[in-house]
Amino acid sequence: MYKIAIIGLGPRGLSVFDRIIAYARNDSSATPLDLYLFDSKEFGPGCHTTDQADHLLVNTVACQMTQFSDDTVRGAGPLLYGPSFADWLSSNRAASGARAEIDRNGYYSRALFGDYLRWGFEYLKKLAPPHMTIFLHNYAGVDDLSWQDDQWHVSYDGCAFLADFVYLTTGHARKVLTESERTLTLTVDAARSRNPRLQLVLEPYPIRNAVSSVTAIDTIAIEGMGLTSFDLIAQLTQGRGGKFEACGKMEAAGRLRYRPSGHEPQILLYSRSGLPLTARAVNQKGVFGQYKPKFLTFAKVEALRLEADGGQLDFEKQIIPLLWCDMQFAYYFAYMHKRRDKIAALMFSNEFMACDGAGARQALIDRHIDKREQLSWEKLVDPIPVLALKSRRQYDDWLRGHMWRDYEHACLGNLDGPLKSACDVLRDVRDVVRSAIDFGGLYEHSHRWVLSEFLPIMNRLAVGPPKERIAQMLALMDAGAVRADFGPGARCELDESRASFVVQSHWPGEAASANVLVRGRASLPGPLEDKSPLMRKLVQRGIVRPFMNGQFHPGGITVDRNMNVVAHDGAAQTTLWALGTLVEGCKFYTFVLPRPGANSTTMVDAGRAVGHMMDAIAARKAAGLHARRDSEYEDGMRFEASRMVPGAADHLAFHVPVDEPRRQLADQAQSLDDVQS
Repeated sequence: MYKIAIIGLGPRGLSVFDRIIAYARNDSSATPLDLYLFDSKEFGPGCHTTDQADHLLVNTVACQMTQFSDDTVRGAGPLLYGPSFADWLSSNRAASGARAEIDRNGYYSRALFGDYLRWGFEYLKKLAPPHMTIFLHNYAGVDDLSWQDDQWHVSYDGCAFLADFVYLTTGHARKVLTESERTLTLTVDAARSRNPRLQLVLEPYPIRNAVSSVTAIDTIAIEGMGLTSFDLIAQLTQGRGGKFEACGKMEAAGRLRYRPSGHEPQILLYSRSGLPLTARAVNQKGVFGQYKPKFLTFAKVEALRLEADGGQLDFEKQIIPLLWCDMQFAYYFAYMHKRRDKIAALMFSNEFMACDGAGARQALIDRHIDKREQLSWEKLVDPIPVLALKSRRQYDDWLRGHMWRDYEHACLGNLDGPLKSACDVLRDVRDVVRSAIDFGGLYEHSHRWVLSEFLPIMNRLAVGPPKERIAQMLALMDAGAVRADFGPGARCELDESRASFVVQSHWPGEAASANVLVRGRASLPGPLEDKSPLMRKLVQRGIVRPFMNGQFHPGGITVDRNMNVVAHDGAAQTTLWALGTLVEGCKFYTFVLPRPGANSTTMVDAGRAVGHMMDAIAARKAAGLHARRDSEYEDGMRFEASRMVPGAADHLAFHVPVDEPRRQLADQAQSLDDVQS
């Protein structure tokens, strides 16, 4: 009997659960397994809790999300088929007798996706083989994990559960306040005696709790213009009864009008860049379509690594130029196809591929495309023109125009629209980007640059909300419910004398006051900032160690390439694995969902970890059989010797009945060693 514990049963834990069941179903020896599942909430959804409001959306189209493997998944062990999110939606509609077709390229609520994950857990449970026993524990959190007497002791609700193998998949964590945050919190608390409506919210999730006390008489400043801020805005507008309506025929198609409910606060939106994320384009790639890189390939990254001193790369100098070539390729193919025809696009693409160097590619572009229509990395990184920064009013006008143009680009699609086709390359080649970054693959200074400079750009260009969110924000700005005209470099400070927050804009003297400040960013703390008792104890005991690239801690704990947790002394713990956001830093972009037909990194990592566990179980079984056979051999020797006269021991080997099976077992063990090597 082998005991396995999975601590955390959100999407990452569910992937491990899937792989264990898949391997167990294919285990011809039917090794008995006890599987202990721990989660303080419901099994499956993780952060996609099923009690969220319907206006909080997943920012990925339905057909491009799944929790199951398919025929494209390689190196993850036996396949175990299940429906994608879109297939599950279709089946549910059919089962309920509903006539309306689902939109496979639509964006659905996180609560509905949570229902899918919860259903997926039940689906997998039914596929568990008879030799597996599953124990469910989901009314408290695991608060300790220790190694004693060659087993893991999992402390849960005052009890200790023993496990031979443990998987840490605890997902998103709460963050310990920094010194500056503690100081600000204390200052706000003190100022509240003069302004009872003063509030500071440093953790925005769950959204309904974060802003539940905000009323229509409040002004709320939201720091950040990313996905979390779009959630907050939806909660404060649609969640308060506000309605979006289509404008009349005199307005451009897609334009919306906002009808307030009267319960909305005034919303001030600001960020370092002064720009919201751009919209996700209409999906024209279906389920499996992805841009196949021509320049930034796995082979090229590996070749660069082999040439590099120490194997580390400079992302800005070595990866960005290749990534830019792929973005250009996608852009100009779509551009030529749209402006001329497919043959012209193919001809241009062939010439582009044949060019020797950046200079030749630019010369080719100049011969065929007007300068004003060319793709510019500088404009993607910083699209704000100098004239727009002359005044707050000019910036506001430019920003509204910029957002509407972005909406129009999104309507063209991620294949037909040149700009969105280029930006979508950033999503489609993410696994290659990972291969350059993961496990300290970059120089320390380059790793810092990726997280501080490249990641915000990638998120703004390729990981934005559905295009409807941009139209809604414009409608809210038109209605006066939202202000986002603070420009780049805006910041918010507490004015203690007035007991109020003040949003300082790009322009001196152009500020606005608020009585509520919300940090619109989901926390992703490293092990030293994690509030959970479990992580604090794991760090203290040296069971885990923060991942370091030189002197830089990008976040997360250290794991090896088999996802085994590396202890403080540098040793990989071969019975303990960690996956998901726990290792964000050692690995890159661990929080994205699996995509059908994409050989999902999530499933491959889980499969690799579980595969090594199954190998260890097989090796333990073989070693146990050897020990048992040796014991039987020795017992047989003693029994035969007792029947013989002294001096007849030389004949003992010929009388031991277990000798031949023992030799066969040794041959089998040798075969197993050959397979493992």
